Amino acid sequence: MNVLELPFNLHVGLEKSSDSEYLLILREEDKYLNHLDTVHASAQFALAEATSGYFLLNEFKELTDVIPIVRKVETKYRKPATGRIFSKADFVNTDKAKAMEELNIRQRVLVTVRVLLYDSEKNNVMQSDFEWFISKK
Repeated sequence: MNVLELPFNLHVGLEKSSDSEYLLILREEDKYLNHLDTVHASAQFALAEATSGYFLLNEFKELTDVIPIVRKVETKYRKPATGRIFSKADFVNTDKAKAMEELNIRQRVLVTVRVLLYDSEKNNVMQSDFEWFISKK
């Protein structure tokens, strides 16, 4: 599955970053602005959610027989976002090898992915922890 080809993500216009420091980007466009002329919280959340899925699927790309579902999200908006928004992701309290072992034994596992969003000046504008429930088909 390609996260960027999901209908909603196509609609929003999310893109893979050409900068290897980041995973995905949200372009700078007026359609993403809120009443304060900063990037709307829901546009940032869409980027963060897609980034968490993108990261998760890349980390577990050898698995073709699983269904990942977001179970819980904790988000903190740190600073008003302006311009293009870039994303990074990593596991939180998750050992990939142990998660794979648990998935093989129990047929399901919980993993947490932390997503950080940055503006074009490299200011951290948002942090989210996505808890994913992954089960075997």
